[in-house]
Amino acid sequence: MDSQWLKTQFAANPDKSKAGLAAAIGLEPPAISKILNGSRQIKAQEYLLMREYFGLPVDGHSAARKTYTVKVHDGQDGLYDGSAPPAEWAIPSTIAAHAPGENGKTTRVFQVRENLMEPEFKRGEHVLVDISDRKPSPPGAFIISDGFSNMMRFCEYAPKSNDGEIRISARQNGFQPQVLKPGDFIVIGRVIAKLQMI
Repeated sequence: MDSQWLKTQFAANPDKSKAGLAAAIGLEPPAISKILNGSRQIKAQEYLLMREYFGLPVDGHSAARKTYTVKVHDGQDGLYDGSAPPAEWAIPSTIAAHAPGENGKTTRVFQVRENLMEPEFKRGEHVLVDISDRKPSPPGAFIISDGFSNMMRFCEYAPKSNDGEIRISARQNGFQPQVLKPGDFIVIGRVIAKLQMI
């Protein structure tokens, strides 16, 4: 996607050059060539500066600099679909005020692999997760792990449970809700937003 997006921008802006773009974002021209041939991904901050260079909207004049960076989960589990995830996302400062933690220190980005939470969360979408919020009170969508892979499930405390048991469910009818004890799985964090590439 990175290479195709960048090729499209150059095609739409014949007055722009690889050298000019490299200078605008602080890279050497060979780095732009690597992005164009698909051997290097565009980093989040670079993407915003590229949009600025090509005259595309960026959340206000200084949005490229008014962001906080959120690390993307490394993808060594079931939440990734096998494609190489970006290393980080830059979240606009207008959202930063509403996200928990200081400058994204308690947030991570995950990509949804399954379709069990559709229609709210579709396969391939990215979600912002607050890893400091691990208690399903109030109930909501969480990233959880069974020790082998991560998954997104709707979590709530089981009714009349004194042991902290949590009922997990999914939106699709084929998934049977389960009541699990805290030692059976790990709650990684609460899903607080969906992210979309523009």
